[in-house]
Amino acid sequence: MGEIARSVQNAFERTEVVLGRSWPVWALALLFYAFAAYILLTRVRLPSPAHLVVYTMAAAILVITLMKVEWALLGLVLMIPFARPGFTIGELKIFHVSAFNMAMIGVWLVFIVRHFADRELAAKGPLFRRTPLDVAAAVFLLLLILTSLINLNYNLRATVQARTLLYMKEYILYFAWFYLVVTLLRTPSDLRRFALFFAGSAILVATFGLWSRVTGASQSAQVMSEAERVGGVAGGRTGGVGEGGWFGLGHPNLFAAFLIMAMPFWYYATAHLRKLSHRMIGNMAIVFGFVALLYTYSRAAWGGITIGLGVLGLRDPSALRRTLIFVVAFVIVAQVMTVSLIGMGVVEVIQMRFEQLGRSNFSARPEIYAAAMDLLRERPFRGVGLFAFSEHASVTFTSRVAHAHNVFLTMATEAGIPGALAFTVFIGWIFFYAVRSLRVSKIPGYGFLAQSSFVGLFAILTLMQFDHIFFDRNVGHAFFALLAIIVAQNRMIQERLLPGMEHEITQAPGPLWIES
Repeated sequence: MGEIARSVQNAFERTEVVLGRSWPVWALALLFYAFAAYILLTRVRLPSPAHLVVYTMAAAILVITLMKVEWALLGLVLMIPFARPGFTIGELKIFHVSAFNMAMIGVWLVFIVRHFADRELAAKGPLFRRTPLDVAAAVFLLLLILTSLINLNYNLRATVQARTLLYMKEYILYFAWFYLVVTLLRTPSDLRRFALFFAGSAILVATFGLWSRVTGASQSAQVMSEAERVGGVAGGRTGGVGEGGWFGLGHPNLFAAFLIMAMPFWYYATAHLRKLSHRMIGNMAIVFGFVALLYTYSRAAWGGITIGLGVLGLRDPSALRRTLIFVVAFVIVAQVMTVSLIGMGVVEVIQMRFEQLGRSNFSARPEIYAAAMDLLRERPFRGVGLFAFSEHASVTFTSRVAHAHNVFLTMATEAGIPGALAFTVFIGWIFFYAVRSLRVSKIPGYGFLAQSSFVGLFAILTLMQFDHIFFDRNVGHAFFALLAIIVAQNRMIQERLLPGMEHEITQAPGPLWIES
């Protein structure tokens, strides 16, 4: 085994000599890798844009950590057998294995092979990094698997059984993804690069979604009467743009969930850019990103991101000034766009959305929550099975409700109260890390990570009180990426790895692009 490892290492060293460590060669090779991976994993057929974002997360973590072109190419070769947009097991076409699942497994496989073949890499850290959260994660996963298997006998419909197994698989892979990111983010530079990629994904999502929303809203406004515009939701909440308008996520609340997790990283990173021109471009992107969030009409997302930014603004006067300037720019741009598209102002749109709460009896959530409590009384410890809520919940306002419109309540009804408690402990622990990490928010070049992750987690936890973000698996992978960033950051703070921690951490923010 040792001889094989040495042979593999020697082969890669010879390859490095040939490449000569010339950055143009490396850049072209990585570009080729990304293009080839795109072709192989999509069969030249475009998947949803959200699929591309989460798949690129796997490719990014591979390139960021392994760095060497030859290992990236080996990763590509190992992914070739899984070169599909995804495949379905069985005839029901419900149990789907996505290309992101396969890409993540490929990244793990590359990392394991290189860990044993490359002593230099192995010396940098363990093959599997443990965290203080391991017990909570293990208990939650164990309860999730047990209740899912038990409920296969409770839900006799084959489609429900397949859906339960599908999402059981997905939760297992969420944690595999979480530990992959936690393990591979070994240095502050790794953490910063991955966080900036996360920030970039927010701009990509917002730009694509805003363009689709603007064009769709303008078309809808042409065929809608004034009464329809005022009585509806400013050009249509779910209509007019189609599923693609929400970046392939299928629902505006899920689109908003992606934005409020990733947008804060861009918001705080931009404040640390050196050049005025760069800051202006970055801030303009932020304004349009928040306009895209406005057009999701997600009240919980609005509230979560507003309170999160406001809390940090009150904590830091300089952040508060920047927030106020941003609000002014946002209101001007949003007012012009909204009036030109649908003939209504920003205040009218927001007021209309909140007035709808009364007319719709809080979007029927009291009745949904009551139905969820009935299920809890019937099966408090076993639940009804993952994504089987709609099979058992009884509501009158519609024929079927997909979930309990609250992540923790959904978890309790589907995986039992013990499972929900284990999940709550896991998430609560990470939220404690996010709050505690704010003490390093003034470290030059890295402090923005603490601010971004706190606001992103606070905002998504707020949205989770009113919706079920794991209804879309791409959003779930983004959520666990955010959790991994927070855990990795906390470890680096504890080990005093962040540059500048040897000095006072109350100094003014410095440049983002510093060498580590």
